[in-house]
Amino acid sequence: SNIMKTLHLPLINRSFFILLIFYFLSFLILPTNAASRFIDNGDGTISDTKTGLMWVSKDNGVPINWPDAVEYCQNLRVGGYTDWRMPTLAELASLYNPSEKNRNGYHTIKLITTTAQSHWSSETRGHAAGRFNFEYGKEYWLRQTYSGPTRALSVRFSQ
Repeated sequence: SNIMKTLHLPLINRSFFILLIFYFLSFLILPTNAASRFIDNGDGTISDTKTGLMWVSKDNGVPINWPDAVEYCQNLRVGGYTDWRMPTLAELASLYNPSEKNRNGYHTIKLITTTAQSHWSSETRGHAAGRFNFEYGKEYWLRQTYSGPTRALSVRFSQ
């Protein structure tokens, strides 16, 4: 190419130069593609184009036990939608990103505000319910009556 002729670089240096350009371009292109997976709908909801899920843009904001979290999600009215529910552990895990932190320092996408490390899931085992921890990217099980620093984050299927 004209750039390579102008630079008069030996073949090994030209190869290194080309790889260097691709390396730096990957930082510009890849994050844009990853970020475009999530779309801010401007109405308090975030759409995930990969999973087909729609999330509320923020959790309930205060400690809540599991039964109250279920009720909170079912009664939520955001973005004109009324079919909100509690997410599964796998759905919560789909928001986990160890290389990104939201404004409160948790490893979720930046478009979703979480105010605690852990969020309840819809999954239960006897008197326990599953929680996903956005600090460590792990699921935990805890008694459903626990009302410590755990939040509710609602989800629905996009149509």
